[in-house]
Amino acid sequence: MARVLRPSDAEVLALRGRRARVLLGGDDTAGQMSVRVVEVEPERRDAEPRPLHVHEGVGEFIWIIEGSGLLHCDQGILPAQQGEVIYIAPGEMHKIMPSGNEPLHLLCVFPTGDIASRTKE
Repeated sequence: MARVLRPSDAEVLALRGRRARVLLGGDDTAGQMSVRVVEVEPERRDAEPRPLHVHEGVGEFIWIIEGSGLLHCDQGILPAQQGEVIYIAPGEMHKIMPSGNEPLHLLCVFPTGDIASRTKE
């Protein structure tokens, strides 16, 4: 069934160092897909750095909607900017952080309807 998904109607998750709006997940896609719009704030100097996390058994597709960032992953630290796409392999430790003082806006897609239970920080 086709639908128009609006971030303003989405459930908001306050995750460590980021805020996610759940556009699709769980029963919305018969358990086969999760889609989130994520905003990552720059880390405060006085805050403990956000750790890397992993999605067990599933990969992640990240499209950078706005901003530029640094992807921390198994290959090191890789620069990425607006319009670029990142693929994270299943089981790969990672995080993406803004490279400047502005938030990073992302569209994240996972091939499972229950990404929360597969994510470990």
